[in-house]
Amino acid sequence: MSTVKRTFSIPADLSAELDVVVPNRERTKFIASSLRDALRERKRKELLDLLDRIPSKENLDGTQSENVLREIRSGRVD
Repeated sequence: MSTVKRTFSIPADLSAELDVVVPNRERTKFIASSLRDALRERKRKELLDLLDRIPSKENLDGTQSENVLREIRSGRVD
């Protein structure tokens, strides 16, 4: 995987904590992993918000579409 050098500003206290907690040679990997996780979580939240905005519609069997989607999200589908 190719890499790109970026410049960011972060609060001084966060920078100091990073220096203490994560060894120098592991910081790039740590930050990339943390950023990847944060982006994945943001996308997940955006999709869940989108699902919550879907208009209610009753299916032929009487179930509500949003309830089916909520069950799928929570992994309770039979």
